[in-house]
Amino acid sequence: MRDSKLFDEAVEKFFRPIAQKLHLSLARIQEGIYDMPSRFFILRIRLDTGHARGLNVILRPASWPDIDENDPKTPQLGIVCFAQFYGEQIQQTLIKVYTDEDFLNQTKLLVEAVERFGVPYLLGQKDDFEAVREFIKKRGEPELQKIKEIQRIIEHNMPSVRQEWIIPEDEMPQ
Repeated sequence: MRDSKLFDEAVEKFFRPIAQKLHLSLARIQEGIYDMPSRFFILRIRLDTGHARGLNVILRPASWPDIDENDPKTPQLGIVCFAQFYGEQIQQTLIKVYTDEDFLNQTKLLVEAVERFGVPYLLGQKDDFEAVREFIKKRGEPELQKIKEIQRIIEHNMPSVRQEWIIPEDEMPQ
């Protein structure tokens, strides 16, 4: 997996101190995935497996210990969602990662976001996770409508499009 060694080193260097300060474990779940669980929330640090380089930092309730990260109904949110909910734009975390230095810079920015927005959830000091989910859902609704319209156009103009690529209306994220 690309960047696996760099990712492991970055997690140890930047996320391990947070876990130690909070007296939480930091466990390597599998290659490219670490979890920092508390009684309240689980912080997942995941190497980006898409076309872009980088990593993702995700919070989910501890009541959902086993999840399918690809299921849009899974209650998990990226750390930047929490920053946006609290009125901050952390767009610099979405920097393009071309070099190892870029990777480390993105990691530092995400760690700062975890310290500001994730730690209160891990410690059980925040209980507005559902409000954050609702905020993000409403914020994404215009984009979801655009996607649905593109699907309709494709279905109308290209009836041979394979059905596996079309999400049924009743399974679209709410």
